[in-house]
Amino acid sequence: MKPKDYYKILGIERTASKFDIKKAYYALARKYHPDLHNGDEYFLDRFNEINEAYYFLGDLDRRLDYSLQVYRYEEIKEEAIKKLKELQKTLKKQYKTKKSKK
Repeated sequence: MKPKDYYKILGIERTASKFDIKKAYYALARKYHPDLHNGDEYFLDRFNEINEAYYFLGDLDRRLDYSLQVYRYEEIKEEAIKKLKELQKTLKKQYKTKKSKK
């Protein structure tokens, strides 16, 4: 399962400083705070998502763990794509061989 892109949620770059993360978090938290929108479900969900992103990115240890998780996901994804392409080539060869025998 693909991990959430917390950087995208906060609208920041992966190289953002702790100050930039905090600044983006506070701006979005104010904008989407459910108390300002009469408890609208969309704003509540968005606010919770913003809080989750800040929870992981606002703390250096959790940010490093998250980065490793994303890196592992990308590595596994690339490996799976490579294996699928190899399988596809093999199946095409088998199909051509069977077709030419008929």
